[in-house]
Amino acid sequence: MIKVQNLHKRYGDVEILKGIDLEIADGEVLAIIGPSGSGKSTLLRCLNFLEEANKGTIEIDGVKVDLDNYTKDQVSELRKKTGMVFQSYNLFKNKTALKNISDPLRLTKKIPRKEAEEIAQKLLAEVGLQGKENNYPVALSGGQQQRVGIARALALDPYVILFDEPTSSLDPELVEEVLNVMKAVIKQGHTMIVVTHEMNFAKEVADRVIFMADGNIIEQGTPEEIFENPKNERTRRFLKTYLGHHYVDGEGI
Repeated sequence: MIKVQNLHKRYGDVEILKGIDLEIADGEVLAIIGPSGSGKSTLLRCLNFLEEANKGTIEIDGVKVDLDNYTKDQVSELRKKTGMVFQSYNLFKNKTALKNISDPLRLTKKIPRKEAEEIAQKLLAEVGLQGKENNYPVALSGGQQQRVGIARALALDPYVILFDEPTSSLDPELVEEVLNVMKAVIKQGHTMIVVTHEMNFAKEVADRVIFMADGNIIEQGTPEEIFENPKNERTRRFLKTYLGHHYVDGEGI
């Protein structure tokens, strides 16, 4: 279970998150959609303390952090519950695909080198990159780099995997290969939170969809409820913009 209560985040005088309340069940796939600047990525980064929220509580799989009173150890334990897949891959450019996965295992979980490399090889094969173990990021396409990023997140065996617009930096022809890997990960039963602009993907794989705007959760429901019968006018306007002729007068096609 993931539970977020009254989460606030501001940069100076600008409030990015305005009191987010959210619960996610074990094994649930949650898609977060919304316009740029709505706070979607900030919410993800606050969950694993890449960004420090100003107020509220975050609980992931029994580890709870109160932003008003917490310790470094609590934050460390919370981070161990999450794996992150970034927009821009965030691979170490001076390390091979294998090392990008095995080195974090050795550092964070103290797994011996040989075992860590065996895990990395297995995961690279699972994401379709067998034979690319010794390639550096510069020798990999964007889609391949993102698949290494997914394998790295899986290697740490987190409670939840956070995907921050994982296809937004990819050329259109590479998007599908990454989405297919994500679909395979979903079938394994992982709890996932996916910030995405890929509406068809969200509709196909999510158990629940959240629409965010202006730092608030405006509406949430099943993919059918959000995409085919949204209740909020702000949601309807957003979907018209993104889905165009596939979405007319509040009716999904």
